[in-house]
Amino acid sequence: MKRILFATLALFCGSTFAAEGQIASLVSFESTAARPKMNKEQDGSLTSLLSTQIEYTTPANISAYAGFSFALGDNFESAFSMGARYYSATPAFQLFPGIPMWSFIGGGVYFLDSATYYPEAGFRIATSDTSRLDVFVKLLNSSDDKYDRHVMVGAGLTF
Repeated sequence: MKRILFATLALFCGSTFAAEGQIASLVSFESTAARPKMNKEQDGSLTSLLSTQIEYTTPANISAYAGFSFALGDNFESAFSMGARYYSATPAFQLFPGIPMWSFIGGGVYFLDSATYYPEAGFRIATSDTSRLDVFVKLLNSSDDKYDRHVMVGAGLTF
């Protein structure tokens, strides 16, 4: 019980530990854009992932995030997930005046039935002073055929 209480306090009182960085909530949804052909022995398929995470972004444009993910498909599965990103120091370009867009690369892991690793690349768009929209592509790698070689396209909201 003490561990759960400490984890809750660390997540919701993170601004105390943030120093000069920024802590925010990150909610994302990603869908399978491409997957390998299924084997007869394969136990289900992955159609999408829903993640709720906490992200800490440093002044050096590096962020780390961790939280829970839910794999949706033939079989529902929940897991712990974590990752890191490196953002461009200045906005890559602007869609409209006052709406900057940063590029990023990163990687992470989903601890599903089999650990699933991924590299990712995408853009972060400043939708307001307090929220950001992430658009990204991930390539899942796993020893389990259910998750291996899946290309995921997704969007996330940081607030």
